[in-house]
Amino acid sequence: MRIRILKKEADNILVAASKENVRVGDYILVSEGARRLVLQIYDERYLDVEGIEEEIAREEVLSASAQGVVEDPLDLSSVSTLIRDMRILVCKARGTIEKGRLSPRIDWVPSRANSKISRIMVNELSSSIAPLGRRKIKVGKVDSSFDFSLAAEALDGRITVITGRKESGKSHLAKMLLRGLLEYGAYSLVFDLNDEYDTVGLREDGTKSSVAGRVVVLRPGRELRFSLSSVGLRPVVSLLTHSLEMPGTSLREFVKIWESIQSRGELSMRGLEEAIQQWRCNELVRDAMHARYHTLLSSGLFTDSPERQFDLEKFFASREEGAALVLSLGGVSPLNRRMVVEMILSKLVELLEQRAIPPVFLLAEEAHLYLRETYWEDLITRMRHFGVFSIFVTNQPDAIDQKIYRQVDNIFLYNFSNEADLSLVSQASMVDAETVRAIVRTLPPHTCLLLGHAANNLPLVIGVNPFDSPSSGVTRRFFGDIDLQRMVE
Repeated sequence: MRIRILKKEADNILVAASKENVRVGDYILVSEGARRLVLQIYDERYLDVEGIEEEIAREEVLSASAQGVVEDPLDLSSVSTLIRDMRILVCKARGTIEKGRLSPRIDWVPSRANSKISRIMVNELSSSIAPLGRRKIKVGKVDSSFDFSLAAEALDGRITVITGRKESGKSHLAKMLLRGLLEYGAYSLVFDLNDEYDTVGLREDGTKSSVAGRVVVLRPGRELRFSLSSVGLRPVVSLLTHSLEMPGTSLREFVKIWESIQSRGELSMRGLEEAIQQWRCNELVRDAMHARYHTLLSSGLFTDSPERQFDLEKFFASREEGAALVLSLGGVSPLNRRMVVEMILSKLVELLEQRAIPPVFLLAEEAHLYLRETYWEDLITRMRHFGVFSIFVTNQPDAIDQKIYRQVDNIFLYNFSNEADLSLVSQASMVDAETVRAIVRTLPPHTCLLLGHAANNLPLVIGVNPFDSPSSGVTRRFFGDIDLQRMVE
């Protein structure tokens, strides 16, 4: 490569290049003796030579006023053209390769005169890094042509965020990760707001994949119904507190009623209603409990029938090869949605604390619609140690609290043009804000910037593969192809 180090500005290293085929996001290697410095290109601009703008303007004027004059005996125009086309590659140092291993240490500046610069591909760079695991999930391509696979272990015990503007490809990537986790026998819980995960187990041609039988879709009020005994007191109290905002005084009386009817073996929706009516307490307290009871009843989430109840613990225990429990929340009212999410998460936490179920990957699609500090912050800060590993998918990064961002391990960042969104994510990312802002603005559709643990803390630009599954969750449109064809006829 005919490129040379030009200068160093703060923590940027500027490299002069002419026609080399390198792009923003690519890596280059600076060699000097036995040492190798790894640089990443995060921006590029023209070489700013003193007087170059004046020269370009003068040439344009002469060309317009003296057309046909092309004589150039000293061939100065070719030199001038090369100078004008020279680019400055603005780079960040990502580490030093010593004895075949990449180290994050950067304690030297290469020589401008004696160093040699060459392109280094991501797969070559990966060979200098210890692998994160053996279980590979094929995601897409790096450097335009080389396959890139993500280690499933990079998601295990970690917090992951997939974000970008609408229709950039976030859900395709999430489904790809979900199917990959299922192939390795993992357990997953999916909050599906657009009813698009029911086809995860199918291929594009309609045939079943190897994980088709492990995807179970439940709809609240239909297949997903609970008995009071199967869900337990703690999740119901959590639901009443955070979703239905029951006052503390009423909540204390409710707990006493629950314990009373449970001790008599009468724990049921009907038994609860009768106990509330007969309970000796303040009328306002009784009214508050009665109102919440009718909300629970009208939601359709509870049943007294043992045959129709869903038991989360039994679900996981009966599937030894792994499974994905998809909760279909499309068409569910916002209140019922909050109730389902609150109760499921609270029960999940309880079972994990008791080690009654294996660790679970939690995929929260459209997370910005139901994120609440009450349970999410608890999951992130404490429950990841018990075995809840969250994957948030959202097009509104500001819906995720900074407390969560500070603990995020992996970020898949698609194109963003909104300055506020870019600032928020760049502050939470594991690399400098300049890199994130410059690269993300240039990303085409279905291409993301991977940051964090899964990329060994080296920012990677990945062209994500199409997901081999029938289309689902597609936006319904008024002006469709059929309507257009009818109008033409």
